[in-house]
Amino acid sequence: MPKRVKLGHHYYYIVTVDELNSFRGKNVVIEGTIEDKPLVEFLPMELPSYRTTFKVSGLMVEFSGSPCLGKGEWVKVYGRFLGDCIMASAIETERTLYTTEE
Repeated sequence: MPKRVKLGHHYYYIVTVDELNSFRGKNVVIEGTIEDKPLVEFLPMELPSYRTTFKVSGLMVEFSGSPCLGKGEWVKVYGRFLGDCIMASAIETERTLYTTEE
């Protein structure tokens, strides 16, 4: 089994993108650079919020919030792997750690 790290109240398996298929439904950490410009969407429903999506190593990442990220930036993504994307609970850059409420 890969190593685990704790962030907040949860443990995350440190994996590569190639190893992800064995970790469907589990909390994981991946590292890489952002491939394209992140898309930040404003969602004006009952509780206004933002959703940010971007790709790391061909894998879609979705984050509830509006972090200040750009194309080519190195990130470490903490979240739950759903099979086709990661629902991120935290994004770490060289300078900042962005988190969502748990």
